Amino acid sequence: MKRTEILDSVILSLTTATISTILVSIFGIPLAFVLTRFQFKAKFLIRMIVILPLVLPPLASGTMLLGVYGPYSFLGKLIPVDFTQSILGIIIAQTYVASPFLILPAQAAFEAIPERYEIVARTLGKKKWQVFFSIYLPLAKIGILIGLLMAWIRSIGELGATMMMAYNPHTVSIQIFEDNAIGGIRNSVAGIILVIIIALVALTIFVLIRRQQILKFGW
Repeated sequence: MKRTEILDSVILSLTTATISTILVSIFGIPLAFVLTRFQFKAKFLIRMIVILPLVLPPLASGTMLLGVYGPYSFLGKLIPVDFTQSILGIIIAQTYVASPFLILPAQAAFEAIPERYEIVARTLGKKKWQVFFSIYLPLAKIGILIGLLMAWIRSIGELGATMMMAYNPHTVSIQIFEDNAIGGIRNSVAGIILVIIIALVALTIFVLIRRQQILKFGW
């Protein structure tokens, strides 16, 4: 096997994980805020949906996604787009599996902000969207950044759901799985080392963010 295949899979994983994390942040951060500050009937149901990727085995998540985006599903027949066996399928799988890793930390960060800050801001004439951007986001930024990092790492390491949705092109996790299946552990060492390096870099970033949080807030 050519070593370029490993590098290609790493580049693909880094790219799709970044796109997936951006997508998760677009809907995940507002959703975390809504779940924190608003009361509505479907709130419990939405919380369960958010947690579901953590509970379901990845292969089960992939099977469920196939039922929604597969070529024989209602959506697959309705939209002439190949969701499976493509980069798009990888992004869908990563986004779904990684979403709670951002939403839950962001929700916890929002919940830690005293509601009196919002009351004061509203008294001073700030609109709700202004309060969100000027108060909640800055105060919750450490939790959100940690959530983004966790979602990105989870996207890179995703295997089961991605295998079901898009075995090809190979992400680094699928490449390692295939290399090990074909040639044993020796054949997959290069991919494992690259993933470890990525994990160490991500862990260093996490520690730096956490240290900043401790220095700023004392906890």
